[in-house]
Amino acid sequence: MHIELLTIGDELLDGLTVDGNAARVGRALDPLGLRADRRVTVRDRLEDVAEAFRDIAARADVCITSGGLGPTTDDLTVDGLALASGAALVEDADVWARILARYDGRAPTQNNRRQTRIPAGGRALMSDVGTAPAIEFTWGRCTFYLLPGVPREFQWHLEAHVLPAFRARVIDAPIMRSRRLHFVGIGESALGARIERLDLPAGLQIAYRAHDLALEVRLRGLDDAALDAAATAVAQCGEEAFVGAGETGLIEAVLAQCTARGLTLGFAESCTGGLVGALVTDVPGASRVFRGSVVAYANDVKTRVLGVPEAVLNNEGAVSEACAEAMARGAARVLGADIGIAVTGIAGPDGGTPQKPVGTVCIAWSGAGLDRVTTVHLRGDRDRVRTQAAVRALDTLRRGLAR
Repeated sequence: MHIELLTIGDELLDGLTVDGNAARVGRALDPLGLRADRRVTVRDRLEDVAEAFRDIAARADVCITSGGLGPTTDDLTVDGLALASGAALVEDADVWARILARYDGRAPTQNNRRQTRIPAGGRALMSDVGTAPAIEFTWGRCTFYLLPGVPREFQWHLEAHVLPAFRARVIDAPIMRSRRLHFVGIGESALGARIERLDLPAGLQIAYRAHDLALEVRLRGLDDAALDAAATAVAQCGEEAFVGAGETGLIEAVLAQCTARGLTLGFAESCTGGLVGALVTDVPGASRVFRGSVVAYANDVKTRVLGVPEAVLNNEGAVSEACAEAMARGAARVLGADIGIAVTGIAGPDGGTPQKPVGTVCIAWSGAGLDRVTTVHLRGDRDRVRTQAAVRALDTLRRGLAR
């Protein structure tokens, strides 16, 4: 099945809004063994929208659109489809009745009537979360699903109307299965070279995705047993960097290790400004392990709260291994944690010196037999230095707990 996405809106191309709806579609299609083949984004210009519809109608079996179904004059998706297909627009009385009901006795503005227009031959897909219905319309070989761009409304329509239709179409079709494997501390080229030496089944699809917290390897194929065997082989070839499969990434792996051993964590953060704690608490259930984080940005906070000796700050500085060690011990003590982890460094863009350039970060671990400290030199802008420092702190903990 050839599936295309059409996202519509000036705000997408002007960088004012990140297009998360396309990602939502991709994640929803994967369990069905389906993938989108192409995504097109156009501005709020009637002829551009119509041209996109014409092109997609000639190629695709299904098209999902996002945006342009609101009540204002820049909402042109329905008009563009009508112009391209030649279908007349007719008002749907049931849609208007539902809009009136949502207003609960208040008078809607007349421009809300724009949302009642449906291309002749199409049907409105009613909404429980907004005034705009979705629209299903078949033109030639292609069935179009026009969805609102508001993420909450888009997701609701996707789950309520689009995915059930897809499931019905693929019920007897062979489904491409997938496995996701997560690695930390190994480069894409290095891991790729190891995987290339494996004797993996012919026809197996392999894709790599590098992001701040991990390198993800995705395997796709039709045979579950072959996929499982390939996933095991890939995990073993990068064993020291492998953190988990499926939804188990770095943070989930660390929390699982600590839970299994009955250990708790406390952080002392300077240059990361609470990022390590934020990453951990993004995962549900972190409260079983995470005690808290002291964001000790100022030196007097390092001394008064964490007990860093003033002599350390005066003689070696806040960005030093001695300071990181004292911060880690202080975090464990102040927060009542089994393991204290500290991060202090120079994230930039200013503050570096020839002896301690931007990107210099000292990380320390204290407790549970993991006492150690290290200095790393990270490259990139401020955000990347901070993120990579947090990843180093957590991944070194993971590796230590795995021994």
